[in-house]
Amino acid sequence: MQKKLNRLMCCVLAVSIALTSMFCFGYYSYAEDESTTAVQESPTAPAEEGTTLSDEEAREQARQKLESQKSALDADLQAAEAKIAELSAASKNTEEYINALDTKIGVLNQQLTVLDNQVIAYQEDIDVLQKDIDENQAQADELQAEVDRVQAILDDLTEKFNAKYAAYCVRMRAIYISGSYNLIAALLTCKDLSGFLTRYEMIKAVSKSDAELLEAIQKQTEEILQQESDLNDKKLALEDIKSTLIAEQNEQKAKQEALTQAQEEIASKKIILAQDRAESDELFAKLTAENGMYTEFRNEDQEITAAVEKEISDLIAGIIRPEDVTEYTTKPRDGVTAESSSDIEVYNKSDAVLSMCYPVPGHTTISAGFPNYSNGSYHGGIDFPCPTGSKVVAAQKGVVLTVKRLNYSYGYYVMIYHGTDSKGRTIVTLYAHNSSILVSPGQTVYKGQQIASSGSTGNSTGPHCHFEIRADGTRINPKNYLM
Repeated sequence: MQKKLNRLMCCVLAVSIALTSMFCFGYYSYAEDESTTAVQESPTAPAEEGTTLSDEEAREQARQKLESQKSALDADLQAAEAKIAELSAASKNTEEYINALDTKIGVLNQQLTVLDNQVIAYQEDIDVLQKDIDENQAQADELQAEVDRVQAILDDLTEKFNAKYAAYCVRMRAIYISGSYNLIAALLTCKDLSGFLTRYEMIKAVSKSDAELLEAIQKQTEEILQQESDLNDKKLALEDIKSTLIAEQNEQKAKQEALTQAQEEIASKKIILAQDRAESDELFAKLTAENGMYTEFRNEDQEITAAVEKEISDLIAGIIRPEDVTEYTTKPRDGVTAESSSDIEVYNKSDAVLSMCYPVPGHTTISAGFPNYSNGSYHGGIDFPCPTGSKVVAAQKGVVLTVKRLNYSYGYYVMIYHGTDSKGRTIVTLYAHNSSILVSPGQTVYKGQQIASSGSTGNSTGPHCHFEIRADGTRINPKNYLM
């Protein structure tokens, strides 16, 4: 088609020169053709959508940080496993071995956190890519429709052009054969003026028809060239978008594979974590049973621990009312009476509130102190091993804030509000893992009054009392205030 248009333009130029020559003799008259230049439409580059560059940089930095953390934790895990292997060769029934196992469990928990964050990051990347893919696909579909529309126009123009082109070729051959001399001769051989004028009008009419045909073909030629240019631009833009789509789809596939790999690694590590926890708990229970130094299992689920702690913190802070977190109906208990004298009132900005007695009279041995267990993990109170059913008493006078009966975490526990110290801090004590509870929320108690019987409910390796003091909700070392 392009070759045909080129040949046509050459022919148009030649014919134009010939007709101009004839016009100079006064036989032809027609308007000059305006030469036009085809204007190429610039393809519209697909606009960049989605996140800004700064957001992408932030995500990339986060990814690199996670990879760095993962590498460091991999090294820590190898060190922990080497220590476990070394200690297991001697004996597993030692606290040192259990601590090494707990260290590994801690590293695994951190790895799971990093992997969870990686999964979130991969999913965010996949979502961003999917948005870009959807938008680019919509642009590709729109451009394809434009390509099809312009192609249809071009096909129609080509069909009309071919018809005029054929007619024009016939006319050019006729002009070529006749030549300008024959036309002049035709005029000069007229016998009279009337014949001369008649022939002149006929030649003039034919000239006008030729000029109109020439002008129509030139316009169609320019329109075809313009449509071809427009079509080529749109095809280039379409190819660019398709290339971008392929790249984004490949990247999304790689991200999805990485996400799946991270999820599989999470599943694998959770299995290892469950096995190590079971081994640690079994060995620790056996060890505490042998030495009588009962305490809590040190690998309780963090989500459970966090949920219990939030409820306690909200209660102390007054965010929720005590009755909103009480799980049972307060009823009178046989043989349990509360003091009603005025000296039962809570303390008001007095440090006397911090002068407390031991929560289990006669049992002052500590199996786990504040603020850490022997393996380094956090322990918010102190543990007093004692036989099941031992008397658990209020460390100071006050009002029972709440009573809970759980089969996890603190188990059966009591919290007592004692008033405020000289700094105005709210002082609350907590007594956990009891076998039974003898008081009710809202009940006033005096210092040394039995409030529960010791036991091993909840997260416990054996019978003991876990005791805490909280000032404005923050746990402080109870040992500093017991006498």
